[in-house]
Amino acid sequence: MQGAHREKGQGRWVGVAAMVLGVALTTAPAWGQDKPGLIPSLEDMAIHGYVDNFTILRSDTFKDDYHVAASRYRASVQLSGPLRILQDTFNRFEYFIELRPEYESIYDIGDRFGQGRDKDTLAVSGRGRPLGPGNKGLLGFVAPNLNPHNFAEIWPVDNNIIPYSLTTGSSYHIPNRSVNTRKRAYVGLAQSDNDLRWGMLRDTNMDLYYPVREAYFDLFFDAFGGRNWLRLGKQQHVWGKGDFFRLQDIVNPVNFSDHFFIDLFDDTRVPLWSALLEHRFGKVGPFKDLAGSAVWVFDRYTSLGFGHPAQPWAIGFGKTIDAFALGNDVFGEALFPGQGVNAALINDHRPKWNLDNSGIGTRWEATVGNFRLQFTDWFGFQDVPAFGWDRVHVLDSPFTTGPGVGVAHSCREDIHGNSIFPTVGGTGGTDTFTSSGLPIRVNVKPKEIRMRDALAVDDVAVKHPELVRARYLNRCGFTGVLGTHYRKTNTMGVSLDWFEPNTGFVIRSEVSWATNALVSDTTKSDLLASTNIYRWLIGIDRPTLIRWLNPTRSFFLSFQAFGTHLPDVHAGRFGNPNGANDNFIFTFFVQNQFMRDQLVYLLFGAYGTTGNDATTGGNVEYLLTNNWSVQLGLTAFLGQRKVHDLSAFGAFTESKPGGSPLSETGFGIGHMQAGGSERNQMDEFWGRVRYRF
Repeated sequence: MQGAHREKGQGRWVGVAAMVLGVALTTAPAWGQDKPGLIPSLEDMAIHGYVDNFTILRSDTFKDDYHVAASRYRASVQLSGPLRILQDTFNRFEYFIELRPEYESIYDIGDRFGQGRDKDTLAVSGRGRPLGPGNKGLLGFVAPNLNPHNFAEIWPVDNNIIPYSLTTGSSYHIPNRSVNTRKRAYVGLAQSDNDLRWGMLRDTNMDLYYPVREAYFDLFFDAFGGRNWLRLGKQQHVWGKGDFFRLQDIVNPVNFSDHFFIDLFDDTRVPLWSALLEHRFGKVGPFKDLAGSAVWVFDRYTSLGFGHPAQPWAIGFGKTIDAFALGNDVFGEALFPGQGVNAALINDHRPKWNLDNSGIGTRWEATVGNFRLQFTDWFGFQDVPAFGWDRVHVLDSPFTTGPGVGVAHSCREDIHGNSIFPTVGGTGGTDTFTSSGLPIRVNVKPKEIRMRDALAVDDVAVKHPELVRARYLNRCGFTGVLGTHYRKTNTMGVSLDWFEPNTGFVIRSEVSWATNALVSDTTKSDLLASTNIYRWLIGIDRPTLIRWLNPTRSFFLSFQAFGTHLPDVHAGRFGNPNGANDNFIFTFFVQNQFMRDQLVYLLFGAYGTTGNDATTGGNVEYLLTNNWSVQLGLTAFLGQRKVHDLSAFGAFTESKPGGSPLSETGFGIGHMQAGGSERNQMDEFWGRVRYRF
């Protein structure tokens, strides 16, 4: 299996060929009449799907700055049917193909996105604001050729306001940079306007297979004393029972840049090339409908989609990634002019596409009385990276706080005057000077520095020894080479559904245990820690007739409590992007129908205790005919500023009056746990017009 960059052109041709074949087949008359053979089978093809337009009207707190933030046209053409071949071998042989081309028209009708932005446009969409004087001056200093209107500030109410790019393109165009950061720092940052306009996104693998979303064969046969099902192709694997949360449902990643977590996972889950084999045992002892399955995913590694900053829906985390990638060039040139030093996110250590990096798992399910059980075990790469230092740049002495301020070599020596650094050269780094004349050693491997013994953090070592490495990087670090890191993790999960017939309650419970997961932890010298991650969920569902609201239709009521526990991370909420050691989110969901089910409406809400934030909203769908429907909705984001440890960027904030190494700029979900990072600037009305066929 070759690398993705060698497959990109071929993958697109495969997608185009499949679309042409699908369209050609739709013109064949349905006259197969159950005759055997490939051609008569294809003549009996069933064609379903939809065409729709989805439009977002965004505002700031539902008060001002109303503007169209997205207007996407999408077609889903689903081709399926039997293949009456190999009938002596298989009981049934079926196929399914979904072609899903799309067109995001905002790049052609709006002035806030992509390369189509007017050169004098100041407006941004959603979270952020146009550049202030400080960042205008910084960009003007390192890259006077750039238009400051193509950049914005991501966390405007903050002590460390950093810019991110509002445009697409293969480079940030910062002069004197020998390495193209935008192509290397994180996958998908170097996409073009056309990639975003037509939905050929790296986040969804559509850069390879556009417009083929799913394509697989189903083969049913009897063997091994039971019924068997084999599915081969580009597909989704739906595990677990949770809504909005992915405890067991981790085989396929999810693209949150589509519409955050508001759309169904069935629409945002990323299908992958894989094989599924299921054997149905039937009744075995107390177990009814016992079935076991094995899954092998051999597609290119794909992580969660956070969004490109030039997309209508790039969540705060996605914009932060771009800000740190842009910062690598901007800070590198501003602090170390002409030296080619990297100073932020540059290395994406993404798993290569080969068989060694494929994933494998198993699922077992059965019914016992009123209980439905499911056990899963998945071994594969985490779909979220951990951010860590490949190298750090270390000052000779801190200029902010601590006992080492003004003391020569206090960042390089212990209290006895002994060096805590490795030898110069290689992993020991190189001595040089910053643009302001500060002596500094760049490109030191962090684990080779005896940070706990440094004179600069002698006070922390006595009072808070668990934080000594974090404070060393705050005081002595002066940026560094940041990279994304990935690790294979084993995740076991168990879910149980219980239907209580007397009350009508359905109680859903689910737990998972990820072992040896790689996470970011600012108390580690390179920010990388290993931990177990325990997740649990309890859900309660019940159809309830509330006659005074609707005398003829029951309300579907759903409530969930979700928790995570990370026992081996010591940084807590301030230094762990996963949140605190214990995090809780609560959700509710209400759905009802009127007018003989022609009018369907729902309300939902989510609240996170770590971020003290929430997302709430609802929508109503009116079925005009059997084919046409109109859906209108709104979403509101509620939250407050939450800060995180900046590690080796802490000197930039601690040096300010009342300074602190904590900033909202840092990586972390504490301010975006239940949507709060988007806060009021992403409040929206949205609508969808759909034709089903």
